[in-house]
Amino acid sequence: MTAFTLVWGALKRRKARSIFTFLSVVAAFMLFCILAAVRQGVMGTLTVSVAERLDTISKVQGPLPLSYYDKIVTVPGITSVTYLNGFNGYFKDPKNALRVLFFSPTFLQVYKEATVSPTQMQAWLADRQGVIVGPVLAKRMGWKVGDTIPIQTKTRQKDGSTTWYFHLLGIYHADLPAAYQNFFIGHYQYFNEGVADAESQNLVFQYMERVNDPRNDTQLSSAIDALFVNSSPQTSTQSQALDAISQIRQFGDVSAMVIYVGLAVFFSMLLIIGNTMAQSVHERTAEFAMFRALGFKRSWLALLVLQESLLLMALGGIVGLILGYAVTQQIARYVSLLFQTFGLTWSAVGLGILLNIIFAILATLVPMQRITCLRVAEALRKA
Repeated sequence: MTAFTLVWGALKRRKARSIFTFLSVVAAFMLFCILAAVRQGVMGTLTVSVAERLDTISKVQGPLPLSYYDKIVTVPGITSVTYLNGFNGYFKDPKNALRVLFFSPTFLQVYKEATVSPTQMQAWLADRQGVIVGPVLAKRMGWKVGDTIPIQTKTRQKDGSTTWYFHLLGIYHADLPAAYQNFFIGHYQYFNEGVADAESQNLVFQYMERVNDPRNDTQLSSAIDALFVNSSPQTSTQSQALDAISQIRQFGDVSAMVIYVGLAVFFSMLLIIGNTMAQSVHERTAEFAMFRALGFKRSWLALLVLQESLLLMALGGIVGLILGYAVTQQIARYVSLLFQTFGLTWSAVGLGILLNIIFAILATLVPMQRITCLRVAEALRKA
């Protein structure tokens, strides 16, 4: 008879209690995964924000004239500038919805974290209907380089068609969260020359600038805005890092909220698993006394109880993490526009495993102390 056989037999002795304890551990770790994903969704924006990059938008929350580009590029300290427009559409089926972004050809000079092979980049630059897409989007849609992609949208072209055709000429790569690998990037020129609505022509959503020194972000932002102080609309420029921080502040202290809720959940789980282990040890006091009488050491019996707790926590924790990952993947489909970095990270999984081990040990401290202080003769008489 092995130690595992004894541990497994102890768990099966009170099946209902073991099952409900197992489910409580599963639920705790599922909630942990969701909370960790929420925190990543809010705080993760900082990890993809770049201090060397500025965003310029309209002060009145509208589009900006394309003509602003010629002035922005003259600001000393600005190394490159790009701009974008776009629309929502879908591929074949409305369920395959996506956002089509139209950038200037200089977008990779501003977004240096994305890379495209020189051959694919040259092909994209030479074809105004060309697009570069992220690997996650390409995989989800089943696309490959060379495909012609029809995108259905409500935005009409000059010929009256609402179907825009694109040539997939490249797939970019970036060490970023999955939401940032879903972009569909086309030429601004294709959109600007093809859109039917004259009021949508020669306008951009925003400008993005790369600076030579992030320490000059404030001065450069002010210099850009000063160019259009007498224009309509006026601009508002700030670094992406500051923009990310201001967005995080809108949600309050998310880290503290996640930590407090997580502690409450795990403390409740600790009470449940601790109570389960205490009852299990109490019911088997006579058995432990018999083991002691047969010559088994106190440390061996204590280790047996610890193994029981670790097994119960490991099973519940693994199932909880797997189910939590599946749940966060489903939630991400609906909140990715609001929380682009929403998702469960490997660091969160590692923390979950560490917490699993810690709470398994904490739950057995009292039962193990009881075993080490067990009086064999007295326990056998009571049996």
